[in-house]
Amino acid sequence: MDAAYLSEQLANGLAIGSVYALIALGYSLVYSILYLINFAHGYVIMVGAFAALTLIGMQVPVPAAIFGACIVGALLGVAVERIAYRPVRHSNRIVPMISALGAGLVLSSLAQLIWGPEVHSFPQFIPRYPIVVGPFTFSSQSAIILGVAVVLVFAASWLLYRTRFGMAAQCVCQDMEAARLVGIPIDAVIIAIYALGGFLGVAGGVLFAMYFNAVFIQMGLLATTKAWAAAMLGGVGNFQGAFIGGLILGVAETLAVILVGSAYKDGVSLLIIVLVLLVRPNGLFGSPAVERS
Repeated sequence: MDAAYLSEQLANGLAIGSVYALIALGYSLVYSILYLINFAHGYVIMVGAFAALTLIGMQVPVPAAIFGACIVGALLGVAVERIAYRPVRHSNRIVPMISALGAGLVLSSLAQLIWGPEVHSFPQFIPRYPIVVGPFTFSSQSAIILGVAVVLVFAASWLLYRTRFGMAAQCVCQDMEAARLVGIPIDAVIIAIYALGGFLGVAGGVLFAMYFNAVFIQMGLLATTKAWAAAMLGGVGNFQGAFIGGLILGVAETLAVILVGSAYKDGVSLLIIVLVLLVRPNGLFGSPAVERS
């Protein structure tokens, strides 16, 4: 196995891992504040990817189509929060999860009704040519996807840790009732978090569609499985951990394809997650939950 082939495969792993990471951030954002799993997230991403395909088919310029699809994802995230979560926010934790799963199934049925059950080809707009740096070779597509993902993650990190909205969100995360008492609009912050998660998730979904050249109804379930695995690996609720967990998952899948074949890549990557969780039950970067008295 030469260095050029290995470097190309590792670059591919980092690219698909960064896509998993973007999708996983939506789970971590919601979980960090409400300690709930947004099971509708993957289906929001699927609808957003179909929206991008539809806008492109209507001759909308590609950047505008992708941005418009991300806005669709943000609006769907807000709708899920308003319809499926807020009415049952203070119920037993299992109730909002089931409510979100129901919302996801509704989105899946609507998408199948509009776009049909078949797999749709997604146009390739990212140029794909080999980049050679010394003994290493990697694809321009992988480099661009990884670069876009990193930029989006840094932008979201800046928003969450360097702005007044970010400080308000962290206050809500630490103590929702105390945040309400000091005048922070709890509902507005939660809506913004769902919108941000939907926006980033659809961005990841569009990159996923570009990478695999396909959009299909079940990509919502696939995105949910991969992203949740990445979030668990990095530490559910940890923003940076979710991103690193996605990268590790992508590289692990790529190495599994090289070493044991593509048929075993999911099993190998999930085995790594199980082993990590046996040693660190809260993930690589997660912290044990602290019960407030």
